[in-house]
Amino acid sequence: MRNMLLTLIFVFISFNFSLAEEIADYEKWELNALRAETVIETDKASVEALEKLRAQLVQWRSSFQQLQNENQNRIETIRTQIDSLGPKPENGTDPLEDRRLALDKQLSKLNEPIVRAQEAFNRADGMVNEIDNLISQRQALEFLKLGPSILNPLLWGATLGDLVNSFLTLSKETADVLSSNYFQEQFSNRLISILLISFFSVLLFIYSGAISNQLNATAKRFEKVAGFLSSSVKYLLRYVALYSLIHLAQSLGVFGIRGDLIAENFYVWVGYFILALWLAERLQMSWLVFEADKFNDRNIEKFAVLGAVILVAQDYGSELSRLQLIEQQSYEVFTSAITVLAGIMLWRISASMKLVVSGDTSSGSLRLKLLGFLRRIIVGVAIISPLIAAIGYVNAGSAIAVPMVKTLGLLALIVILQRLTFDLYAAILNKSEEETDALAPVLIGFIITISVLPFLAIIWGARVSSLTELWIQFQDGIKIGESRISPLDFLTFVLLFTIGYMLTRVIQSALRGSILPKTNLDAGAQNALVAGLGYIGIFIAALVAISSTGLDLSSLAIVAGALSVGIGFGLQNIVSNFVSGVILLIERPISQGDWIEVSGKMGYVRDISVRSTRIETFDRTDVIIPNADLVSGVVTNWTRGNTIGRVIIPVGVAYGSDTKKVEKILRDIISKIEHVAKDPAPGVIFQGFGADSMDFEIRAILSDVNYMLSVKSDVNHEIVKRFTKEGIEIPFAQRDVWIRNPEALKDV
Repeated sequence: MRNMLLTLIFVFISFNFSLAEEIADYEKWELNALRAETVIETDKASVEALEKLRAQLVQWRSSFQQLQNENQNRIETIRTQIDSLGPKPENGTDPLEDRRLALDKQLSKLNEPIVRAQEAFNRADGMVNEIDNLISQRQALEFLKLGPSILNPLLWGATLGDLVNSFLTLSKETADVLSSNYFQEQFSNRLISILLISFFSVLLFIYSGAISNQLNATAKRFEKVAGFLSSSVKYLLRYVALYSLIHLAQSLGVFGIRGDLIAENFYVWVGYFILALWLAERLQMSWLVFEADKFNDRNIEKFAVLGAVILVAQDYGSELSRLQLIEQQSYEVFTSAITVLAGIMLWRISASMKLVVSGDTSSGSLRLKLLGFLRRIIVGVAIISPLIAAIGYVNAGSAIAVPMVKTLGLLALIVILQRLTFDLYAAILNKSEEETDALAPVLIGFIITISVLPFLAIIWGARVSSLTELWIQFQDGIKIGESRISPLDFLTFVLLFTIGYMLTRVIQSALRGSILPKTNLDAGAQNALVAGLGYIGIFIAALVAISSTGLDLSSLAIVAGALSVGIGFGLQNIVSNFVSGVILLIERPISQGDWIEVSGKMGYVRDISVRSTRIETFDRTDVIIPNADLVSGVVTNWTRGNTIGRVIIPVGVAYGSDTKKVEKILRDIISKIEHVAKDPAPGVIFQGFGADSMDFEIRAILSDVNYMLSVKSDVNHEIVKRFTKEGIEIPFAQRDVWIRNPEALKDV
């Protein structure tokens, strides 16, 4: 772990600081390059030595890459000058010959160090790739190395004996140290500090829970977040207490020479157990539902502790082998035993997970499906790793089982952090548990998952140097035409577009809420202006963001040409609706809130977009009308300009009724109805003679045509009431039936 961190620090420092002296010293580079090539050709250096050599080459490569970008502005200026001189005349003398030669000489002089840097860069990059191949080959050979089988009982006694002897050796070293005069003198001189550190460390460990519980006094809506902090502080204090005791013992030299080398790992091993207990406690509170009736919460803690034991045992065996305290054969048998133990634990975990996911995958829950997929992987590892380790492929079995244990711990950490994200979202916005399923926490959880992928790769054997190499390639970006888009350019694009988008929305909100209401523009014009401003603002934001990346916008003409072909064939309807939407926003034949009738659909306009218009019918259903139908079709707008409209109500009376009396009654009824305009006055027309009735029409102007249906209903109610009172009959359809050959009925 320590070497990994040092490597990361070394590599990242090399990215940020160039060695100016070494950049210019190509002689020194030549010596280093020859030495590196010799090491690669002989292939006798250790993996650690190769990694150090690789780091130096990466540093040189980074320096040469920086040199390639020097004087680029000056070079571009000279090339522009050369282009401005125009082509050289084919016949006759060139009056600009001297100027051309001078500029070519300057360009050649400026390109010389760049070409040299390119050659050195390619040489360094090639050697880096060769070292990567060598290390990969050695890892593959080590992975497939055949060792002793744990199935041989004759090896058990020797392995156990080596482990016991190594423990006795380390114990003897500790006993020798404790009995030495030097230690006793040191202990006496530092007795007070030793007692104080020990006392406060033990006190801190015991009362860590009480101290952390004070965080629960936070506001109620931050209860879950406070619980997370309380738990984290508790285990952090316990780790600090144990760390202090280990450091105290190490400073006194209690462990001896070889024991002190092993004690360097105590900080990590204690961290394994502390982290395991913390993960178990927080996982029980997470949304990864291990229901009480299906999965015992105690099992989580047992599995977590057992996982920590496996990791510590694996590291302990490696340290014993490194210090030559046990034989290589015993180490491999011990590693096989750890692999078998890990396989058993993974099998038990898969069995417990089966209780959770069985019978529930059909519900469509993504979480349960992922759990089911993870369980199948765990089952495979639990079976394969002990099997191949028992055959003799010890390294292969261990390289599968132990990383799987670490992976489960990492996945548990992801789940806990995602749960924390949802809790923070709910607490900050004061939302309930059901309302936390929003886009923001989901995106943050996705970012958390993506951010741990490098650690997951390291767990499964990826080298830190390989990951940094991928990061370098990622930083170089993607070449699009003559431009190269880097991640920084992409982030700049996202940032500028987001700022432009938010600024557009702020301006739209200010116009809609503060400025436009104070003008004489109608609601439709205001909505059209706000919508048009939104489209223009987004377009400008996208244009500025694209320009900031360095992308040549002239190259987009090719894309535009290709799009035009596609528009001419497959996208013509979409483009037609888009253009029609722009026409609707500019000419405004309809506005938001208008009562329109189009294609047999009648309702109120609720929203006008660039592709379609949404109208709400009188039965409260939304109908999406393509904008092309509104522009090219026949549209009836009942409320365009104003809400004044005419209503026509047909009325039929029976033959024999007094028509003048009917006309008087109808005129009296319509004049008393609300929303009927007095000027012009409503009228009653005797239309003519129908098949079943004498037909009248009431024609009136309404102050608000939106009340047309209610006015018709009120008028019809009054007609029935008055006609009944006045004895005027409202006829129904009548037919005279004539029977041909009525004499035939006599025989019936």
